[in-house]
Amino acid sequence: MKPTVLTGLLLAFTLISGAPSVRADEATNQIKSLTLRECIRRTLENNLEIKSERINPTIGTWGVVGAQSVYDPTLTGGISYEDDYQPLSPESAASLHTTSVKQQLLTPQLSLGGKLPTGAQYDLSATDTRTSGTFATNFVYTGTASISLTQPILKNFGFGVNAATIRIARTSRSIAIQNFVQLVMNQISSVSTAYYELVYAIENHKAALENRDLARELLEQNRQREKIGTMSRLDVIQAESGVASSEQSVILTARTIKDNENTLKRLICQQVTEFRGFSLVPVNYPVVQMIATDVARSTRTALEMRADYLSAREALEKQNILVRFNRNQLWPEIDLQGSYGLNGRSDTGFGDFIDNTASGKSPVWTVGVTVSVPIGDRQARANYHTAQLQAEQQLLSVKELEQDIIVQVDDAVGHVETNLKSVEAAEAASRLARESLDAEKEKLLAGTSTTFLVLQAQSALAAARSAEIRARADYSESLVALDLAEGTILQKNNIVLSESF
Repeated sequence: MKPTVLTGLLLAFTLISGAPSVRADEATNQIKSLTLRECIRRTLENNLEIKSERINPTIGTWGVVGAQSVYDPTLTGGISYEDDYQPLSPESAASLHTTSVKQQLLTPQLSLGGKLPTGAQYDLSATDTRTSGTFATNFVYTGTASISLTQPILKNFGFGVNAATIRIARTSRSIAIQNFVQLVMNQISSVSTAYYELVYAIENHKAALENRDLARELLEQNRQREKIGTMSRLDVIQAESGVASSEQSVILTARTIKDNENTLKRLICQQVTEFRGFSLVPVNYPVVQMIATDVARSTRTALEMRADYLSAREALEKQNILVRFNRNQLWPEIDLQGSYGLNGRSDTGFGDFIDNTASGKSPVWTVGVTVSVPIGDRQARANYHTAQLQAEQQLLSVKELEQDIIVQVDDAVGHVETNLKSVEAAEAASRLARESLDAEKEKLLAGTSTTFLVLQAQSALAAARSAEIRARADYSESLVALDLAEGTILQKNNIVLSESF
């Protein structure tokens, strides 16, 4: 393709010059001029589908917060009171001069437990019992302060397996963000296409009006010639038929404007009734000019930028995390256990009890190992093999999407190139059709042509003008489709999405 700028720039539609010829109901409708940039802005602000999808990354953020709670410690406290009366045997009662022994126990407890990133379970606890009773002259304090730790060394050991749920939650949030970005890109593509379709409908309606004016002009000329006897009644009837046919085209193209307006309103409004009674008038008419295309470069860009592809790769990583987690769950449980505590006692007061315990004169410690081997462990094996198969499926989905992207980019580039050539051909056909009509009119004046042939030439011109307008719209829309296929439509429209969800 030659790097030349095509002629045929469509001028911006203005209220003074364009609106009267476009709107048949302008007397009752208000005019709302919109730039493409404003339509995109309104879509980002008002589109309900975008608003709904935007919530998902926030849900994903709270999913990460919830997954991180696996390391939240738990503080547990309690207190109990026991009042115990024990009857004595007759012999004991006689020697002690009482029939029963009374004892009161007040036991407060406090513990802090949780999980470490290595998988270790820890517990810090303190227990104190204050005892009083029949033979106690003072309160007796006894208790223990201890720390215990259980560390898996096979199943559930290590940072990777214990952070799996957090990593999965973060990946799910990334997927939600990419899905949101892809939706925004799709909506921008849709609103841009709807905008250009409205431009096409308006211009096509204007062409239909011009064709009707030509048909009316021919009818008037034929009627004048019939009056002076230089033209037959058949020519007048044929001209009237041409006017009726052109009138039908005006009606249909006017309806197309309304349909395309409604499509655009649905995309840019939260409530479609916001623009009820308004006729939308595009301000930005596309400039048809050549762009440099490179399929290989566009494909590389798409594989780097497209949000749906990035989302698929994130889903594959998420599945691989599950595979590694479920592989770890196949190991037997072998846990190292250890604890260390300090015992204390005091008959003289709580302060002495604290000092006695902190002195470390009465320690207690344990160490051991626990082994748990499930017989069969079919659930763990089923989970692992299922995760493996699902990862294989996701990998195939990624590869399939890669192929789809390659084809989509190739098609998009091809459509841009083809539509550009189509614009050039349509412009030439339109120019030649107009020249043919002018020549046929001159022949009719000279008496060497017929009204039928002039009407044929007018119809050919109308079709050529419509094809030219359609080709221009198709070219503009193919550029949008290429930006979407490359994943660069946000950058092309200078849109930066905030990550503050």
